[in-house]
Amino acid sequence: STLQQADATASGPIFNLPAGDVMAAVGIDLRTERFAFNGNATDLATQARVFNPPFDSVNDFVTVQRNVKAVFTEVLIPVAKNLETTLALRRDEYSGFGASTNPKVSFRFTPVESFLARGAYSTGFRVPTFAQQLFGITISSYSGKDLVDPAKCAGLKVDTTKPGCESITPDTVFGGKPDLGPEKSKQWTLGFVWEPVKNFSAGVDFWSINKTDSIQSVGLTTLLANASLFPANFIRDGAGNLVAIDQRWVNAGESLTSGVDINLRANGRLADGKWTAVLDGSYLLEKKSRLLSNSAWGDSEIGVFSRTGDLGLRWKHTLTGAYQSGNWTTTLTQIYRAGYKDAVLPGVANGSVKPIDLQTDVDSYSTFNASATYSGIKNVGLTVGIKNLFDKDPPFTAVYDSDTGAGSSWEPRVADPRGRSITLLASYKFF
Repeated sequence: STLQQADATASGPIFNLPAGDVMAAVGIDLRTERFAFNGNATDLATQARVFNPPFDSVNDFVTVQRNVKAVFTEVLIPVAKNLETTLALRRDEYSGFGASTNPKVSFRFTPVESFLARGAYSTGFRVPTFAQQLFGITISSYSGKDLVDPAKCAGLKVDTTKPGCESITPDTVFGGKPDLGPEKSKQWTLGFVWEPVKNFSAGVDFWSINKTDSIQSVGLTTLLANASLFPANFIRDGAGNLVAIDQRWVNAGESLTSGVDINLRANGRLADGKWTAVLDGSYLLEKKSRLLSNSAWGDSEIGVFSRTGDLGLRWKHTLTGAYQSGNWTTTLTQIYRAGYKDAVLPGVANGSVKPIDLQTDVDSYSTFNASATYSGIKNVGLTVGIKNLFDKDPPFTAVYDSDTGAGSSWEPRVADPRGRSITLLASYKFF
């Protein structure tokens, strides 16, 4: 992929208010995005039978491009000595998608020196990626024995004694979808930073994101349970038999996610050195979606596997401690991710298949990184770092991210399968 970009901005004061100058900025942004996938054009009959290889004839296409034009403006208004507000407006025009205008308004209020209140509201617009639109189609047969035609078997369970409830193995279709549209969003934040003493501060920000026409890949279990909402995804032959299920990207419904971000900072002296501690955490309050804008909201998706987007962990944080004494600085960092419920195959979801000792709880994941830096040589920095200090393995999962099958064993949005690693770094400043 390549990106060519040209932009220009102009800014400065436009007039004066009792609390200060009103500042303004205007600008333009021109971009050309190009994308090509140089796959293997060898005839399929001569290729090894590897499922969805990264370079395959399915994704062999010439360069495509997208032109983007944008204009924007922003004005900062000092309403009072302790209150300022910012108004912004941006208009983007994408070739093939039309134009979208999105505003943003924010404020900062400091009633006393130790307390800051802040908030913002904005709307957004995101077009699908080239891959989501243009990647080739991959077709594979469903290999399980737990699938039925939802139009013929209302219970969605295999039952050979009931007509229409026999097991079927239709093809499943994955890949890009050229007619995907953009998704839109509305989001707001409201929070504060409090510094009661010079050695401690606490920041808390509540936030909410509402997306419509979300670009997503609907899971097979969800499609089967809501077949009437997605009739075009169930492909049938002339006799009405289900021959394929389309699981490509769709613009589907609406999602609502909200949470609170926490930042705690403390520092002090210990012996002849200084210590600092920082906690950055995020707690999810709500995560839900609906398949159509006029359908009912689904169950909570907090702590539940989702095939695309954010995994929706209830809690995650990064905790860092550092100590500096003389020419030495040492750090220890913990990265923590809460556990969640793993996905299951359709037969398990509808109860027709009951595996022995089925475990769907994915454990929480915590790793530690450590480093030590020496700066006692002029212009020279020497660092030794250890990633995954205790050589922690990722928790087992059955499916992951945008995986199209089972057996992946770990989730890249949460964990890293690499074990302990050591880094040696030397740097020199010439001026």
